[in-house]
Amino acid sequence: MNKRGYLRHLPLAALTIIAVLACRQTTTTRSEPKAAVAPITVGSDLTRIDLCQAIPRDDIEAVMGRKLIKAPKHFEFYDTAGTSGCSYDGGKDSSGEAHYGYVVLTPLDVYDKQPLYKNVNVSGIGDSAYFNNGGDTRQLWVKINGKVAFVVGFGDVENEDGAKSLAKLVVAAIK
Repeated sequence: MNKRGYLRHLPLAALTIIAVLACRQTTTTRSEPKAAVAPITVGSDLTRIDLCQAIPRDDIEAVMGRKLIKAPKHFEFYDTAGTSGCSYDGGKDSSGEAHYGYVVLTPLDVYDKQPLYKNVNVSGIGDSAYFNNGGDTRQLWVKINGKVAFVVGFGDVENEDGAKSLAKLVVAAIK
């Protein structure tokens, strides 16, 4: 190949290197969340609880296997009154898959009234728990102490093991 042939491939090689370096800035390896969730005191008004403050960002990034591209943001469970949670944005990967997550405290009736699709019971977390295919991603629903429930979801790239690990930390924090 002559000198011009090499030069023709130079822009493609440069773009590839830039893309790889850009991905490295937000991509990490999935791991278990390790930092304790701050104590969460459940009262009659769940909307007063700030899960964005209680759940360490490091835990979410460990579960997602990515650095968050924005600060965690308050999130109500799809405009359901009386819920309070936090959403997390890990951006999109090179294939266009969105990486996001959320944890939301809900009244018990929200847990009980979920339309079930491909649900699977999960033991060892809270009073009862189940995975369910929600409208946006695979969700882990957990009921605690007969007084509150919460949902953990990660998508578009699902992570059931990460959701269970994070849920155990949240259960341990709820008072």
